[in-house]
Amino acid sequence: MRPEERKALQSILLCRTRVMGGRSYRCSHCERDHFAWHSCNHRLCPRCGSSGTRSWVADRLEDRLPVEHFLVTFTLPAQLRGLCRYQAKAFLGAFFRDSAQAVKDVLKEPRRLGGSCGFVGALQTWTQDLRLHPHIHYVVPAVGLDSRGRLKRPRKAGWLAPGKVFARRLKTLLLGTLRRLGLLSPILASELWSIEWNCDVRSFGDGANAIKYLGGYVCKGPISDSRILAEEGGWVRIAVKDRESGATETRLVEGAEFVRRYLQHALPAGFHAIRYHGFMHPRSKARLASIREQLGVRAEARAGKREPREEAEPMLCPRCRRPMEMTGLHSRAPPWERSIPKIWARRERAAA
Repeated sequence: MRPEERKALQSILLCRTRVMGGRSYRCSHCERDHFAWHSCNHRLCPRCGSSGTRSWVADRLEDRLPVEHFLVTFTLPAQLRGLCRYQAKAFLGAFFRDSAQAVKDVLKEPRRLGGSCGFVGALQTWTQDLRLHPHIHYVVPAVGLDSRGRLKRPRKAGWLAPGKVFARRLKTLLLGTLRRLGLLSPILASELWSIEWNCDVRSFGDGANAIKYLGGYVCKGPISDSRILAEEGGWVRIAVKDRESGATETRLVEGAEFVRRYLQHALPAGFHAIRYHGFMHPRSKARLASIREQLGVRAEARAGKREPREEAEPMLCPRCRRPMEMTGLHSRAPPWERSIPKIWARRERAAA
């Protein structure tokens, strides 16, 4: 197992247990003690991430420009998926940088957008049945700025650029990068040059649905609890949706294979699965403000747009549903108590 896979497994097994620390409460009506243990907040944990996703989607919806939005999706050839697993940090970093550069290079052409663009990208590495399938989604507003700071738009509505143009530009950039990094053999490079790469470009109107779709990859893992239907004699039954027909079917996956597929989507430490480019980058607020002004959007202070946070509701007793009083704080266990062997040992003692 890779270090990031062991870290993901450890976090999921310890999520919301005594080892993670937390708070203790007492119900004055039932006279019972209750505990609220901390969550792990790991990206792959099926229990965590919902609040972070809602917050991210809400912020992106507020930042939208009143223009047409496109979803540009780059999918890697199957021959490169091995690099995604065994050289994940270097390879996925190159994939992110070169795909973003491909969007910028294509859209700055005069017959496309003719200016500098801005967009948000999210990495997804899984299919419905948890197989490795790395691809990147970019939400691209159909607007930009030329060298003089003037607003630029596509020539016609519903059109940005053909997907094959983006795909060919990515192929040129990424294969060159992989050769410089020494990650590509001459035979594999020749094979990849001879095939057509895939890029899908779709219009998403005002962009709200595209942002909500992207939100599913911000803080959530590859499968939710609702799609894990049953465990049957060491096999796991999961629900799988066919993207083309929309029909949902069930599949059986051997238990160890299910865990292997699940953990292979753990990203290297420090790797960012969400990235911002062009005028959508946090450091490009001046360019974004210029675009808003030319579009006639009233400028408002970001802090002024946010609603004040509501005070946290009191914890309710799970038995009588009445407010409880916090009686203590519990710190996390030391690192040597959070290792995977210690977890198995504790579970074996509990089972005995």
